[in-house]
Amino acid sequence: MLNTEEVTHWLKIAEVALISSVKFLFAPFEAERQGMAFGESFLVTTAGGIIGIFVFYFAGALIAAWWGHNVARVKSFFTRRPISDFEGENKRIFTRGNKRIIKIKKKFGLAGIAFVTPCLISIPIGTLVAVTFYRKRKPVLLYLMISLVLWSLLLNYIAQLIALSQYMPPVLQHG
Repeated sequence: MLNTEEVTHWLKIAEVALISSVKFLFAPFEAERQGMAFGESFLVTTAGGIIGIFVFYFAGALIAAWWGHNVARVKSFFTRRPISDFEGENKRIFTRGNKRIIKIKKKFGLAGIAFVTPCLISIPIGTLVAVTFYRKRKPVLLYLMISLVLWSLLLNYIAQLIALSQYMPPVLQHG
């Protein structure tokens, strides 16, 4: 039977892995805050990020279809028009962020998107963008994972070097 300390440790690991799978930039710093050493932090953040990449890579089409259908339902509700009027509607909205992603894609290709995915545009968005632009290319997963491992090494090293948790009050440090 697991004691309270072991359960708490596993919950901390799960928390860091979950953060890693969505917004990787913060995960190494949270792992350091939770008291994880470099090796454990690297393994947990990398594993969480890879799980996030796989989930959003393989579920990307399902997520996009679900999102599109629910947006159509909301539009249908407020306009009192049938859902079919909005299904398949694919109007592109070019925001400042979208324009940056397109610039990166045109200038650096898949490698550029993979490079900025873990830290700058988040794993879900970056993976969905990579799948959208390069669906038929096999190295999409490989590029994303290589980028993730490199960012994980760098960010975990920085997090351990800076050790922000030493500046936190004791009440907030491990709670």
